Amino acid sequence: MTPTCPFCEPARDRIFHEDPLVIALWDGFPVSPGHALIVPRRHVPTWFDANAEEQTAILRTIDRVRQEILRRYQPDGFNIGINVGEAAGQT
Repeated sequence: MTPTCPFCEPARDRIFHEDPLVIALWDGFPVSPGHALIVPRRHVPTWFDANAEEQTAILRTIDRVRQEILRRYQPDGFNIGINVGEAAGQT
């Protein structure tokens, strides 16, 4: 656990999916209703630093997250993105 990590101990009401490799949670500063994050449990700085198993878990979780967003928010569409580096919007 890293003391300044916002994903080590997020509020339980933000988490809606957990498995051994990733968690899915509602963004603390959503851009739009249903803005969710899929975060690996292991601390890695970017997608490219995650191992193949973690990357697969992230991709597998996208469908689960979509189902939950549909259930709660009924959006007209979806954006799926991976931000790598500050210039790309990673914060």
